[in-house]
Amino acid sequence: MATKKINKRNVENTIIDSTNKVNNFLIDTTEMIVDETIERTIAWQDVADKAIKGGFKLADKQADIAFKALEMLKKQWIKGQENYKERVSN
Repeated sequence: MATKKINKRNVENTIIDSTNKVNNFLIDTTEMIVDETIERTIAWQDVADKAIKGGFKLADKQADIAFKALEMLKKQWIKGQENYKERVSN
């Protein structure tokens, strides 16, 4: 009977040690994953920030081009109307 108690204690100790090792491994792995995720997120935030700023600059330039085109069309339309009036009135 004494050997059964010793073996039972050895098994219990082995299970506890194994469980602690697995638990420590999982904690270390989780910390590593969280740290890596934070680093990657920071990098992507920088990329997104640059993309947004570049997008605003591009949108601003496109708006300027669109308004210049509309102004040019307006001038051409007014000039066309004046030319038409001159030709019709003669």
